[in-house]
Amino acid sequence: MHAGAEDTMFNGERLLTNQFLQNGPYTFIMQGDCNLVLYVKQDNNQNKALWASGTNGHGSSCFLLLQNNGNMVVFSGTDVVWSSSSTRGPNLYRLVMQSDGNVVIYGGATWASNTVQRRKTMMMVVNATRLN
Repeated sequence: MHAGAEDTMFNGERLLTNQFLQNGPYTFIMQGDCNLVLYVKQDNNQNKALWASGTNGHGSSCFLLLQNNGNMVVFSGTDVVWSSSSTRGPNLYRLVMQSDGNVVIYGGATWASNTVQRRKTMMMVVNATRLN
């Protein structure tokens, strides 16, 4: 992942220090203080924090990783500093900074019984006779 105005990252990709996802006035950034923050640029050109992981000062050289199991994790080296706790099965996931200001992890189904059945067509013919 590179710093820039992209709005999507995929599982296995990282946001390193000062890299971000952006969509319109919204910026989701991995800050140098180890805090993952969602900002909106206001009319006065000031950034207002809408959400933060609350991990400022909890590590150094932190990065965000979207794991192959759908979990979004902030690491300091190999130590987990914060997690979205959204672990699911292995699949293709993407983290999207949406134009409405919501950051969302999209991916495959959480669970399936794998019991899909073929539909059988049944036809019943009823002889309608009037009984007196």
